[in-house]
Amino acid sequence: MRIKIIVVILLILNYCTVFSQKNDEFPSYEKFYSTFTEYLKYPAELQDKCVPTITLMKVTFTNTGELDFINFSDSAAPEFVNLMQKIKNKLDFKSIYTDLRSKQKDINPVLIPIHIDFEKIGECISTMSSGNLQKLYRFSGKPMSGEYFMYPQIYCKYTVGRTHE
Repeated sequence: MRIKIIVVILLILNYCTVFSQKNDEFPSYEKFYSTFTEYLKYPAELQDKCVPTITLMKVTFTNTGELDFINFSDSAAPEFVNLMQKIKNKLDFKSIYTDLRSKQKDINPVLIPIHIDFEKIGECISTMSSGNLQKLYRFSGKPMSGEYFMYPQIYCKYTVGRTHE
């Protein structure tokens, strides 16, 4: 009986597996990453289909460091893009700007790779499709071009489900 209780508690606590992503080169990275994982609730439509997300988030700042706009590569599902547009004002983009200023980087835009895996225990594990990878470096159907700054990747893995007896 104790083992069942422990397993249930572990499964409840394991809803979102987040890996610590300390980055010495970008000291403010953790601030952005923590707000990202705090406010991102993976869309139910993507969970139901067991769809992963792999995309590039293009971020542009104003001269004062405020968020100008965000855009996503064509590989992002519309449900994910809609969610990110809703929560963008809650994310700590200022920390990214702080990192860029400390490195004296004036490159706009900034690209942030985002990779989210999803698993339903005993049902499905998300897998990347070649179509998504082909769309990764396309924005509005056009190949990415120009100068940009590549910020460190964000990776999350959501795991849901329970054991069956």
